[in-house]
Amino acid sequence: MAQYRLEVQAIKRAEGRSAVAAAAYRSGGRLVDERLMMTFDFAAKGGVEAIGILAPETAPGSFGDRQTLWNAAEAADVRSDSRVAREVLISLPHELDAAHRLALVKAFAAESLVSRGMIADYAIHRPDAHGDQRNHHAHIMVTTRAVGPEGFGHKARAWDNPEAVKALREEWAEIQNRHLRLALGEGAPQVSAKSLADQGLDQEASVHLGPASSGMERRGERSDRGEINRSVAERNRERRDHPIEVRDIEDRIAARRERHDYPIGAVTREFEAIHQAMVRERAEWARERAALKPPAIPSARSIHEGVTLEAAQARAKARGRFVAMQERVAGVRGRRNGLERWIRNPGRMIWAKHAELNALGRARSELARAEAQLAVRRTWLGSPEGQAYVAAQQHPHKLAAEEIRRADRTLERKIKRADRRIEAVERTRTKLLVAEALGETRLKAPADMSLGVVQAVREVDRTVVAAIQAYPAPQQQSALQQIARLLGRTAPGLDR
Repeated sequence: MAQYRLEVQAIKRAEGRSAVAAAAYRSGGRLVDERLMMTFDFAAKGGVEAIGILAPETAPGSFGDRQTLWNAAEAADVRSDSRVAREVLISLPHELDAAHRLALVKAFAAESLVSRGMIADYAIHRPDAHGDQRNHHAHIMVTTRAVGPEGFGHKARAWDNPEAVKALREEWAEIQNRHLRLALGEGAPQVSAKSLADQGLDQEASVHLGPASSGMERRGERSDRGEINRSVAERNRERRDHPIEVRDIEDRIAARRERHDYPIGAVTREFEAIHQAMVRERAEWARERAALKPPAIPSARSIHEGVTLEAAQARAKARGRFVAMQERVAGVRGRRNGLERWIRNPGRMIWAKHAELNALGRARSELARAEAQLAVRRTWLGSPEGQAYVAAQQHPHKLAAEEIRRADRTLERKIKRADRRIEAVERTRTKLLVAEALGETRLKAPADMSLGVVQAVREVDRTVVAAIQAYPAPQQQSALQQIARLLGRTAPGLDR
């Protein structure tokens, strides 16, 4: 079954990232970052199936070279917190062969990215040898600035708009479905950009494993995220295989619960209390989500400055002493040459000249040592060991940021689920008010509302709908309009 995935992320300097480094890794190439004066060599990286660059006709021809393109993109942004590129990550249908996957990626890049003025640098990756063999995917790096014959211009802010991302997701689904049908026929599997909930599917979404968890799973080690996905898959399998049975079991359990004949006003007030409690809970989750603040990730530049700071300060001091020594020697020499006793004594003149040269030599040697120490540190930072050190310094902050993002996604799911339940409770409460307006005074309801909001709503809703349907349709509509005016909103249908 074809799967849908499109994610958009920014490549930010504030997180210590470089567009040149990202392009080198995704393309499996060797690129030199002129801003950082570092070489990023991933030529030995496997798994890259196809790479290419697509650009608008207005772009300079030199931008067809990956190193030229991304160094120009880096040079166009001077801020330390710039977003120099964006990456679009898409899953490719494993049902297609390599040629069809390449055609699909190029069509999407041309129709949805380049047509908007972006330059698209794509890299298609094969599944990892030890991972899921259906995991064909592509990384498409896109520029953030408008491009013309002279190079990059202003930032194209419209590309950041959430509505633009939403449109991109829908376009990717449409283009992918079109290519699936072209390759496999009209009966080909199709994808949707909508969430599972928006599609009306009673399924839970799995979580993205990420490189660390994927590596553990490939080695046969069970990761926390892998365990989550296995639990989600099992629950979804139960929902898929036994949805009717589960609902029947819940209804049979609920049917055995004791029911009482309550005043309908009391049931309405109970639902009002449930509604208020759920709204409060949702508001608390919304506050928690708003309070989440991802930690700042130290940039590679700030880490480089920390490593070289002491050496740079030492060089500055040595240079200052050398300059001061030159000025002092020049001043003393000028005064000495004006004294007759020095001019008439060649021996003293030679001795003084040697002393000057020795003092300048010591200052020059000190400066050379300081410059060498700074150069050694800078060279080490450009080495694999130095890059690993930078990554290690950033790693805890990235883990903390990922924890925040995970908590944000969890709260987002809770809020969406609460919204659906609040809406269901509100609809049933409206029906209770309609029944009361029709003249109903009593209603059978579960004696214990602890059987869960969903089940309680279903139980009461079924009963109140049966009571309302005992009245003629005109009376139902009249009561519904009366309650709608009372509540100050459009009347919902009684069959929802």
